[in-house]
Amino acid sequence: MSESPGVDEFIRHMQAELDACEEIVDKVERQKLQWQIESALLLAIDFSKKFKELSSLGQNPMKIIEALQVPDGENANAAKLIMAIAGGICPTCNIQLDSDLNFCSSCGNYVE
Repeated sequence: MSESPGVDEFIRHMQAELDACEEIVDKVERQKLQWQIESALLLAIDFSKKFKELSSLGQNPMKIIEALQVPDGENANAAKLIMAIAGGICPTCNIQLDSDLNFCSSCGNYVE
């Protein structure tokens, strides 16, 4: 049995679908489908970027997702902290972090 396609294959597939939309004659229908595909592409690209960023930080993204699914679990708080930092959000005050600082400019919380 072959392995399931990954995010990169999905992105390539959606780009091909977006190109194929040009053949839809009805302008409203074409624009609606293009918007849906572009939205899916943006989400897939964002997911891929965050997944790779967490992996580069030495974190297993799938373990983080498992920990987040059990909100009262012992690893849930650590998983939330890692996800916030990887997303560029201060885990203390939920403000966007400045990428060139190692602390939150809003609350002063130190971020590794």
